[in-house]
Amino acid sequence: MTMLKVANCPSCGKVYQKNIRNLCHDCQFVLDSDYTRCADFLRRSHKATTAEMSEATGVSLRQIHIFIKENKLPVTYYPGLTYPCNSCGSGIRQHNLCLNCRMRLVSDIRHMREQEEKVKERGVGFQIRDRERIRY
Repeated sequence: MTMLKVANCPSCGKVYQKNIRNLCHDCQFVLDSDYTRCADFLRRSHKATTAEMSEATGVSLRQIHIFIKENKLPVTYYPGLTYPCNSCGSGIRQHNLCLNCRMRLVSDIRHMREQEEKVKERGVGFQIRDRERIRY
């Protein structure tokens, strides 16, 4: 006798037989219909923004962002689609961070490396002049 693998659906909590998508049948149907509405809307309004699509289709911005990140709605074909930067939340079309956040991160890393080099040059230990630079 074969044992069925069952789990609770992460979206609605119903018990379902495990499958590739890890969703129950009802949630899969809702997800597929959301995608179909978005794709149909973009066929009619090729240059629509993400917010316009959400308003017109009734699909949440969060779900649209997931579709974009999974490349189900590729931003290369639809110039108005964006998703939020992981740091500041501004609209981006590629990567995880916007240009400003990436530049800030690189600058912070460079600054930290310079500080480490200064510590190595002076030797190990804490010096009184370092107290002025530390801010709590």
